[in-house]
Amino acid sequence: MTVADNTPILVGVGQRTFRDSGHRERTPVDALQCAIELAMEDSGAYKALQGAIDVLITEPSLLEVTPELAALLPQYPSIELAKRLGFDSRCLKAPEGGNGPQMLVNHFAQQLHEGKARAVAIAGGELSASLRALLGNGHDISHWPKAEPGQCDEPWPNRDGANAEEHRHNLWLPTHMNPLFENALRHRYGHTLEQHLAHIGRIMEGLSHTACENPDAWSYQRPRDASTLMSFGDSSPYLAFPYNRYLCAQMNVDMAAAVILTTVGTARELGIATDRWIYLHGCADANEVWYVSEREDLSRSSSIEIAGKAALQRAGCDIDDIAIMDLYSCFPCAVELACDALSIDPFGDRALSLTGGLPYFGGPGHSYSLHAITTIVQQLRERPEDRGLITANGWYMTKQAIGVYSATPPSSAWQRGDDSELQARIDNAPHPQVEAAPEGAARVDSYTVVCNKGVPDQGIIVGRLDSGARFIAHTEQDETLFKQLLSEDVIGQRGQVSAGETHNLFRFD
Repeated sequence: MTVADNTPILVGVGQRTFRDSGHRERTPVDALQCAIELAMEDSGAYKALQGAIDVLITEPSLLEVTPELAALLPQYPSIELAKRLGFDSRCLKAPEGGNGPQMLVNHFAQQLHEGKARAVAIAGGELSASLRALLGNGHDISHWPKAEPGQCDEPWPNRDGANAEEHRHNLWLPTHMNPLFENALRHRYGHTLEQHLAHIGRIMEGLSHTACENPDAWSYQRPRDASTLMSFGDSSPYLAFPYNRYLCAQMNVDMAAAVILTTVGTARELGIATDRWIYLHGCADANEVWYVSEREDLSRSSSIEIAGKAALQRAGCDIDDIAIMDLYSCFPCAVELACDALSIDPFGDRALSLTGGLPYFGGPGHSYSLHAITTIVQQLRERPEDRGLITANGWYMTKQAIGVYSATPPSSAWQRGDDSELQARIDNAPHPQVEAAPEGAARVDSYTVVCNKGVPDQGIIVGRLDSGARFIAHTEQDETLFKQLLSEDVIGQRGQVSAGETHNLFRFD
């Protein structure tokens, strides 16, 4: 089959882990520039791409979106990057969310296919570790370049991932929200606490060992076995039950990555060798019911299931045809929910992560999946007959982007597919509404215990009134109750909920 000139392909990838945290001269723009230049060099056509890249888009760093730091940091680094790299390009800024890298690949693959762009560079990175080291040692960051607001396009709106009730009940932090999924999974699996901790530990041990073998990983020198990962002590205290520090994305890193897309026709014009080409065989994007407290079943992800199966179908394959994969792994529940949704054996022969995952490879904010995409491109070039899968997640298992890749051309012409049909299936499914002032008999759908320096501090309940409406509430501040919540499965248990001015209160019968 002759591959059409407007078929989108990835032609260059680059990633760098900066281990000299606190380097006084390196700035966030320097890190992004390094990653893009590596991707251009990887293509084998640096000079040709320099004049061809007409879209440059950056993922927002966590530092950029932190209110206390926003005024000190470059809000639109793509503008400065374009000047440095000599690009005559449209400069864009992606929305917040870890789904962003794969979503952008999906989106710009179609833009390239339609002739709306010639070549696209996507970059992202974090210098969180350096920022902490610099400020901790009394240095300033006044030399970090800034850009005037309003100079860069932001074509995708940002939307808060949590609603008013979730914010009111301290559920806006990912470390507080994701344990709700984990405890719901434990209940559906029918695991005791000990069984489930062993289950989580076994999954995450595999990621840790992958990271240990990955020279680009932030902490690859320190593999940890399941028992260590599931221990709770001074170095790994409870953050929110059942998660300790070892199970959460490692955000304090200095890392950057970039990918470059173009079309088959342009790649030929630019002289990019075919052994650099990786095809996006299929892709899809879907959002879960937006707010966690309004989802029907906290132990399942319909968005991963619907988007994942659509991407596989568009690629003309099924999950058993996937040889390598990287499942988004900000927390263990993200891996488990993806495995369940896509019928992946978490303990099968295929590794669940190519990098080692966000807790061990490193979790550079919204740009982690750029590292996963970089790695899958590098591996598929060595395995041209194989297919690879990327899942990328934004907010609280809310925004999902899926991609299926191969070095072998697809058997049919490129088609993006209509994701609006997928989204309608999710949006039109029945789901509960949240009652802001709940009163009366109720049951527990999921829960967590938020800890302060490892000490239980706050019990949070998400449940249903007998009317079917959802509620969020806190428990009483009781040491005996906290011990019960940390040792038993209370999902399904009944009690009474009452409305409060600062927060609602749930008491067990």
